[in-house]
Formats: sequence, C-alpha cells, structure tokens
Amino acid sequence: MLIQGTFWTFANILSISRVLFSAAAAVIILRDGPISWSLALLLTAVITDWLDGQIARRTNTVSEWGKILDPAADKISAALVGIALVWDDLIPLWFLGVVLLRDLLIAVGGMAVVRYSGSVQMSNIPGKIAVTAIAITFFMGLLRADQIVMDICIWITVGLLGFSLAIYSSRLASMHSNPA
Repeated sequence: MLIQGTFWTFANILSISRVLFSAAAAVIILRDGPISWSLALLLTAVITDWLDGQIARRTNTVSEWGKILDPAADKISAALVGIALVWDDLIPLWFLGVVLLRDLLIAVGGMAVVRYSGSVQMSNIPGKIAVTAIAITFFMGLLRADQIVMDICIWITVGLLGFSLAIYSSRLASMHSNPA
C-alpha cells in the first residue's frame, strides 16, 4: 500500500518531535544529567502525544501518515527511554522486554491489518491507556520511587499492555475472518 496524503502537518511534526524529546531525555538519563531536565523532556513528549491527536482531529488533518507516525513515535520513544532506564537499573530488563515485545507484535499485526483492509487503523483507547501507564512507570523509575510503588506501576502496566494486545489481536482476527 502506498501511503497517500500530506506528511508535513503540525500534528505529524509533533509526533516526530516526541522522538527527539525522548532521545534527548534518554541521553541525559544515560549521562546522569539533571533529573529535572529528563522529567521536563519526558513531560513535553507526553504532552505532544496528547496534542498531536487533538490537533489532527480539530484541524481536520487526520492522515494515514499520522496514523503511522503517532504509534511509531510512541514505540521508538518507549524503547529509547526504556533502554536508558534499564541501563541505569531504574526499571527491570524483563519489563522493558514485555513493552518491546508487545510493541513489536502490534506493529506486525498493524502491517497485517493494512494488508487485509488496505487502510491504516487508528490506535484504540486501551492502547493509549497502556502507553500512558508506560509513561507513568518510566516517570516513577526516573524518580526512583519506592519498590512497592514501582511494583504496582509495573504490574498494572503489564496488565494494561496485555489487555491492549488482546484488543489489537481481536481486531486482526476479525479482519482475517471477515476480509473486506
């Protein structure tokens, strides 16, 4: 499928900027830089994640590109920041593995959905909630929260990741059993 439409919309620029903010935060984390800078960059990334969709819908610039860029930016950002947090021993490696495996499965499933339907599907609400839970868990790790707080964040996030993966899998299964 050839992606059509405008690439350089304000919403898409916000999605791309999220990766840059997250990459800068990851570098600061890895260099043991000021936590306040890392937090500010990550908060800015989270705000762009919320804003890009709002702006696209309100300005009527929702695009096939945006449907790809937004979740891709989420996945790349989670990987970059997650690797930095694992490197600094602020979150467990297995947790990052769960995040990355779920993201990989959703990306592969998304490509299958495009193959079956011919269009890119938008992210769903459980997926957005799971991404928010990842961000909260990362924030708690960066803030060096007490172990009980980290455990609660991690396990709630793992549950939300599993639930959102089940929803995405159901979408793929229904498209496969009912081809367009």
